[in-house]
Amino acid sequence: MIWLFIIAITFSSVFVAELGDKSQLITISLASKYENRSVFLGVFSGIAVITILAVAVGAIVFQLIPLIYVKMIASILFIFFGINTLFFQDEEKIELAERRGGVFTSSFLLSIFAEMGDKTQLLIVALVARYSSPLFVLIGALIGMGTIIAIGVLLGSKIGEFIESKKIDMIAGSIFLILGVIFLLEVLFFG
Repeated sequence: MIWLFIIAITFSSVFVAELGDKSQLITISLASKYENRSVFLGVFSGIAVITILAVAVGAIVFQLIPLIYVKMIASILFIFFGINTLFFQDEEKIELAERRGGVFTSSFLLSIFAEMGDKTQLLIVALVARYSSPLFVLIGALIGMGTIIAIGVLLGSKIGEFIESKKIDMIAGSIFLILGVIFLLEVLFFG
């Protein structure tokens, strides 16, 4: 039954760590405008990839790729998506993006760069080291992340029902842009 304990501890830790985190804000924002399934699958796939890397490779990943570069790429992506959402969104682009997998791809990339080097991934590395049980930590982490993403999608879709698309674009674009600038300033001034 130790495996159940490890899954439960990992799930609880990841769930609490991700409440209100960048990934959940990204999910809420994207789900308020786009098709929920694509957002969920994109975000979950991206987070699954980075979580598997955290479990499989652990701290080595962060030693091979300097964290400053990961943070820089994440900052630039957030700024790009913010500007794109604020100034270049219309209904035809949204439909075209959804047909070509753009929503999935955007969700996937944003979630990867938001989570790489994040406290949750470092927590997962620590849990693998603590319990020496990568499979059960992975299961708990994916269930925790999946739950948080599902909550974000539900919140985002409800917000999308009550607020018109242009206002959502303004809010989402502003959030992405502000986060991107904050992340960029953090990298430039604090490394």
